[in-house]
Amino acid sequence: MNPSSSERGALRADFKRYLDTMTGIHGSWRARLAAATEFGFLAIAVYRFGRLARRIRPRLLGWPLKIVYRVLNFFVEILFGISLSTNSRIGRGFYIGHFGGIVVHGNLGEGCSIGQGVTVGSRGAGRSDGYPEIGDRVYLGAGAMVIGRVHVGDDVVVGANTVVVSDIPAGCRVVSAPARILPPRSGASAPASDPRECPERTLGSVR
Repeated sequence: MNPSSSERGALRADFKRYLDTMTGIHGSWRARLAAATEFGFLAIAVYRFGRLARRIRPRLLGWPLKIVYRVLNFFVEILFGISLSTNSRIGRGFYIGHFGGIVVHGNLGEGCSIGQGVTVGSRGAGRSDGYPEIGDRVYLGAGAMVIGRVHVGDDVVVGANTVVVSDIPAGCRVVSAPARILPPRSGASAPASDPRECPERTLGSVR
């Protein structure tokens, strides 16, 4: 397949994901303009452009495009806080719901969605132990982390602030430990007159 056709097709599928969220905007052109100017979509468009630039042969012809990509990607990372590595393979229909603190350095299937503060990558510590392989239609909630050489199956939902460091079977929902209410600190002023009014307990988890 022609690299440019492949990336254009993927970008059209990405754009449709954003367009589908513009239900409250009346008028086709207004909805398209709103979708096209979403920070997440702009970051994805730059990523697709970078993937195209690195696949052009002979490589010498791709260098001007690579330079343009690096400039665009610099501004995307600085202004939007979104870093999408062109070493990653991200499937069609990718959706970034918000922006800020997003790093993706791993492979994602088709129709995936992520929120703000999401990290997909290696464990770090100055070395790489592999990168995540994420299936189709996976949702990563705000602050979620998928790190290391792990496999996440299709249709998985990863809850907010959940850290995934092992394989997740298809169709599962994954959440971290829910919030807990603790008694007031000793000597601290608290609205409750009796510490027993703030018993230590676990709040209900996401279902």
